Order: sequence, then C-alpha cells, then structure tokens
Amino acid sequence: MARPHIEFVQTQNVPWAQHPDGTATKLLNGDPDTGAQTLIVRYPAGFTAGGVLDRGEELFVLEGALTLGEQALGWHAYAFAPRGGSAVRGSVTGATVLIFRHGWACADSVAGVAEPVAIDTPRMAWDTSTYDPALSHLRLARKVLRLGPNDSGRTFLLTGLPHGIPPETHLRPEMHTHAEEMFMLSGSMWAPEGLMCAGAYFYRPPGIIHGPHVSPAGFLQIMRSPGANRIVTHWQDRLEPLPIGAPYAPRGVPPEWAAPYAEGAAC
Repeated sequence: MARPHIEFVQTQNVPWAQHPDGTATKLLNGDPDTGAQTLIVRYPAGFTAGGVLDRGEELFVLEGALTLGEQALGWHAYAFAPRGGSAVRGSVTGATVLIFRHGWACADSVAGVAEPVAIDTPRMAWDTSTYDPALSHLRLARKVLRLGPNDSGRTFLLTGLPHGIPPETHLRPEMHTHAEEMFMLSGSMWAPEGLMCAGAYFYRPPGIIHGPHVSPAGFLQIMRSPGANRIVTHWQDRLEPLPIGAPYAPRGVPPEWAAPYAEGAAC
C-alpha cells in the first residue's frame, strides 16, 4: 500500500489522540505496510522515555523544548535519529514536535548507514542559489537540514518573501518523479486547492501535477523530497491561472478534517 495523496489539510482540524504515557498525537499520513508516518506529537511537561528506535525519525520542534539523548532541541531545532539508535527523549517544559518516521525496513535510515543529525536551524544561513527561474516570483531561500544516504531524500526549510506574485496572469503547473511533503510553519501560499496557512500539510506521491503557487504574504515551511536528494521539476506545457482566491478544495482529505484555516487556530 502506498502512502495516500493528501493535498492539503489544515492540521488544526485533525483531532488529538491521547496516549497512556501522557503524549498526544495527530497522525497526518502513513503507510501501514511500511511503517512510514508523519505525525505531530505533543509531549507533556516532565515527560521522559527510553528504548531503541524501530525506525528512523526526523524531528522538528514546533513549540517548547525537547531533549534527544544528550542533545537539547529548542524552537525550530531539527534532528534525525537512525533506526537502532537510542529513543531516549524528554521535556521539562513540554513540547510539540513534527515527526517524520521512515519505514521499518528502510535500509537508508539504519544506524551506521545514516548518521544522527541535530541542528539549531535559526542559526543557519539561508541559501538563495540554484532555484528554478520559473519560481523567481516567490523569491525563495532554503536551509538544507539533511541529505539521506544513497539519494534517499532531502529535508529542508523553504521560505519565500512577501509579494510573491508574478506579473503574468498564468503559470505552468509542475510535476516531480519523487514524493514531496510539506508542513507550513508560518505565512501562507495560494494553490489551486485553496489558501495554505500555518499548519497546512500535504503529501504528494510521485507524478502528481500541482500548482501554480503564489504567496502575497510570504511563507516558511519544512519540506521533504523522499526518494531524491535533488528536486527535479518537470514543467507542464499548459498554462493555468494564478490561484489567488481559489476556494478550499482538498484532495484525499477525510471529510471530518476538510475545513479551511480558521483565523487564530492553534495546531
């Protein structure tokens, strides 16, 4: 079973599931056959747990602070912990963390093949090089957080300046031959499916035609490209109108999650 196409859900509309250890989770997407998942985890103040990881995990701190082994992870810190490594983690004050779990059998996420990573991302410099000229209207910059071994995928922060609207009235949609996954940290972006605001999430399997995208307000998002360390875009021949004002029209989203962003809603 492949991971389903979800485009897009405002995660504020996904209910929390409470667990006996005091954590709460929002499972956004997953493949029950491989164990690959994307979820938000809320750790209570005073939480501590140990063990060994049964699959590789990427963590991004949305709120609060977390310890992963001896590593302290504050706001917007990123970490990768390989399968077979320590799962020891704790939080004195509580934390909300976005977690990308690799599959149980993913050979590229095993300790010894994949190295642990811990990054204080606010201290990183932004890279404005090598972006496709067709996306110049978004005025993009990125911070590459991880490149997986054997071309297994890239995780990065992506930001675009406000006023990201081209002079043209139409743009070409695009397609990638690898999966693409995104969580919106702040700001907003228009897509044909509607306005993605803070807390928006999508997962696109390979081969999904998408866009165009514009951003009057600017945005900050964390993105992954499972299956490729370099994004290659296949631009379509046709032109589509700029999606400003498009009504919310999600694809693959459960009906009970399918509501647009509510101003002031927390994840």
